[in-house]
Amino acid sequence: MPEIVSFGEPLVEFNAESVGGPRPGALYSTGFGGDSSNFAVAVSRLGGDAGYLSRVGDDGFGRMLLELWKTEGVDAGHVVVDPGHPTGVYFILRDGTTAEFVYRRCGSAAAQLTPDDVPPDWIENARLLHVTGITQAIGRGSCDAVFQAIDVARAAGTTVTYDPNIRPQLWPLHEARAVTRYTAGMCDVVMPNLEEGRLLTGREDPHDIADELLELGAPMAVLKMGSAGAVVATAREHVRVPALQVRATDPTGAGDTFNAAFAVALVEGRAVADAARFASAAASHVVQGLGAVNQIPRRRLADRLLGELTAADARAEP
Repeated sequence: MPEIVSFGEPLVEFNAESVGGPRPGALYSTGFGGDSSNFAVAVSRLGGDAGYLSRVGDDGFGRMLLELWKTEGVDAGHVVVDPGHPTGVYFILRDGTTAEFVYRRCGSAAAQLTPDDVPPDWIENARLLHVTGITQAIGRGSCDAVFQAIDVARAAGTTVTYDPNIRPQLWPLHEARAVTRYTAGMCDVVMPNLEEGRLLTGREDPHDIADELLELGAPMAVLKMGSAGAVVATAREHVRVPALQVRATDPTGAGDTFNAAFAVALVEGRAVADAARFASAAASHVVQGLGAVNQIPRRRLADRLLGELTAADARAEP
């Protein structure tokens, strides 16, 4: 059984190859997305043992995703093929430096997830369970499935990491805040980005945000801040982790790779600060190209990037 399990909504991605918005003759690169699926692929590429739970449509897009997980070494044996609902897709449109995300996911197969789709033995035997706010937002049944999975994990002593991944287009902000704040208190590690942290807490300073997240009940908060690095907070200390400075092209999927790298490092027994540095280094590669999955690094590259980050940080010290 897999050591690291995630579940939620996978998507097929159509990424515009040129700027100017949708127009006749525009070309799109086909890829993959969905935060929980990105996480599973990243875990596997970074050397972890990944399992993924979801529903896909009985269509060409669903078959593409099943082939992706097979190719990437992700155990998708419990993914349900749903003949009555389609696989979700999304488009990335570009206008200069601005990217617009357009989703076609209403009534998708993944939105039909229920607690019955979550095998308890996978959660009980895993070292780590990763859940996200998007899985909670796409359907009532999938939200219930998240809570059941967390309950099973807590009873079994399985570490639970949680990315609120707030998407206002999926649910009203007041509902998103209420559900994600409650969920954060049930998990071992809560991992929002800076903007989400501000939405969740109403605070501006990263350290104040982290402290409030800890007050919700999570023993650890990891605040992802892009090129500014990350803050890792526990009741004992706050640690600021730098980022590798690169030219960013597309941030899609960088946070998911950060989460996955952090999870892999935790399962390997690394210290928390070291896990965050590894995660920051791995995420730096994702932003340098287009698409959520194409740029996810494999372990050898991620280790090299970690070495570069460590060297750059040493040079920056007074």
